[in-house]
Parts: sequence; C-alpha cells; structure tokens
Amino acid sequence: MQRAHGCAGAARRRLFFALWPSDDFRAELEAATLSVARASGGRLIPPRNFHVTLLFLGEIPSALFSAIQQAGAALAGSPAFQLEFDNVESWGRKVLCLTTSTAPAVAIELAEKLRVSLNNQLKHLDDRPYRPHITLARDLPRGLRPQQIQTLRQQVNDFALVESVRDAGGSHYSVLERWPLQ
Repeated sequence: MQRAHGCAGAARRRLFFALWPSDDFRAELEAATLSVARASGGRLIPPRNFHVTLLFLGEIPSALFSAIQQAGAALAGSPAFQLEFDNVESWGRKVLCLTTSTAPAVAIELAEKLRVSLNNQLKHLDDRPYRPHITLARDLPRGLRPQQIQTLRQQVNDFALVESVRDAGGSHYSVLERWPLQ
C-alpha cells in the first residue's frame, strides 16, 4: 500500500476511487484518440487526468476519510484484470468517452463492493450499473455516433483513492493511496 500526502486539513474533500493508468498507457490513449476527441468539438481532457472511475464519492467531510480508506484497504488483494477499450461514444452532449464492449465481471464486482461498503456512510452514491470508461472531452456541441477503434488494453493491478481539486486551470487529481490487486 502506498500513501501520498493530500490536504488533510480541509473540511471537505472531493474524492473518488479509480483505476489509475500508467504514463505509458496515457500516452497510448492520447495517440489513439486525439483526432476523434478534437473532432468532437468538446473541451479536451488533459492526458494527465485520464482515469477510469470506480466510484465517485463527491464532496466528503474529512471526518469520513478514514472510513473511505478502510473500504479501499478491505478490497486490497481482489483479482487483477484487463480492460479492453474499443469504442468511442458520446453520452449526450456532456462527454466523449472511451468505452469497452465487454466489462470484466471482476471490474464490475470491485466497483459494486466499494459502493456497498460505503453505502451506509454516504447516502448519495450513484446506483446505476457500473460502466468502465475514460472521459476524453466534455461540453460537446452535439452528440456523436459511436465508433469502434483499435482495441487498447490496460492491465489493472491496483486501484486508487484520488482527490480532485478545482481551480481556474481546471481539475487537478492527486492519488492519495493505492491498493494492489492480485
């Protein structure tokens, strides 16, 4: 388990659990999707922010941070898996996403176990079925037809707790903690 420092003194923190790609995979993602992301007319997501959200927690009181860490730690050692991204699609006019035709059952199970473990502490958690994706662009001027791309494979050997901080330059993400998958 790796720990990184964050702004522990803040009264509220914007947190989420995620699959955090390597720098090499981020570069591969950017090379494979940049032209379609630019053509969407949306606001491009910087490659440093590419990730696969497992569970968005939202603005969380710092007092719950320990319970959130414990939920992640309890799932350390869950099975590792591979994601295969093979489609680009827009979700309405909100976002352009890199998606997978077939989400591995173990990925869905990991996301669901995180949600269930925190359901009592955090009442507002999203209960829609989990769908792995990577956001490529936001604020599209129009919806786009889905298109297949050459498959991009990401081996997932850990998951992370991430903090999102917004400022005039946009959102900046910090990995606070990682837990291994086996």
